[in-house]
Amino acid sequence: MESKDDRERHRRRRKERVLHTRVSEELDEALQDAARRLRLPVSNLVRNVLEDVFDAVEAVTENVGDLVEDVVEEAQDFGRRFERRWRRRTESARERIVEMEREPAIEPPRASTSPEPAPEFADVTAWQPVVLNGARICAGCGRAMRRGDPAYLGMGVTGAAAPILCEPCLDREGEA
Repeated sequence: MESKDDRERHRRRRKERVLHTRVSEELDEALQDAARRLRLPVSNLVRNVLEDVFDAVEAVTENVGDLVEDVVEEAQDFGRRFERRWRRRTESARERIVEMEREPAIEPPRASTSPEPAPEFADVTAWQPVVLNGARICAGCGRAMRRGDPAYLGMGVTGAAAPILCEPCLDREGEA
């Protein structure tokens, strides 16, 4: 059997705690109006509101944690996709560089024993400075030019491929 003291301790443990707080006059009026409409004592209304607020905060906290985990996972997936794409493009660029370096050199035509006069370009209206994208041969002297060399493209030529000159040949054309 329980003694009187045991019953008293048990009753005190079960007893709810009392919370004393000060509130503004406006808040007190709002609480009393809400309690009257709900037909509840103000203390029960305050208890219910506090419990609901803590439940809502707990739910939001759990949801935010899940949201942060999802965002981190998405960011990691994006990073992996970006890295794969970057590697593919880098490898592709390296392959193109190797191909360009393997590009066969164009050999200039063999010079004949008798010097030929420099060709005339009467159908060229103007010379446009360009940077070569591939190996070419100068139409003026037959010198081999490589990718990246400065050159001059004959403009205004119809029906045939436009001639390409090296800088020394353009200078000779200007002197003629």
